[in-house]
Amino acid sequence: MLTVKRLAAYTIDFLILATVLLGLQLLISLVTGGWPFNQFRSGVQIEIWVLCTMSIPVWTYFITHEFRKQKTIGKKMLKLRVTRSDGGRLTLWQAWLRTLIKLLPWELTHIIVLVPVPWWEPGAEPNNFIYIPNALILIYIICLYVTTGRKGPQDLIAATLVKVDET
Repeated sequence: MLTVKRLAAYTIDFLILATVLLGLQLLISLVTGGWPFNQFRSGVQIEIWVLCTMSIPVWTYFITHEFRKQKTIGKKMLKLRVTRSDGGRLTLWQAWLRTLIKLLPWELTHIIVLVPVPWWEPGAEPNNFIYIPNALILIYIICLYVTTGRKGPQDLIAATLVKVDET
């Protein structure tokens, strides 16, 4: 089923990215004796660090792979590719827009958990806005099932689709 393959491909990409990027963060911390983590004084500082060391690399990965190769590593492993709705190659704009919509729940979660005060700080209370990204994820999955895996919200908005790679 295409829906399951797409979710599995995304999971593979996420695991690869998390391993590499968290590994780099751990290495930086070990080599520098805790820097920059021991310097953070606010949720905004942490959010900027997350943006620079996680979000931008992840965005770059998805945009670059889907624009240039029509597939990420996860999609390649599961023999999937992303195209324009008419079957052609994505434009850079479509790859960017598709990534924006796909990663919106992830980015919202970072902001809600970290800004203005990280949830783990004494006295900080969880923000009910956290239900928004969770609801979006549920909508994304329902959309995939309704379209039999061919189009998630990112595909509907960016005029793209994911299909089995026959090449």
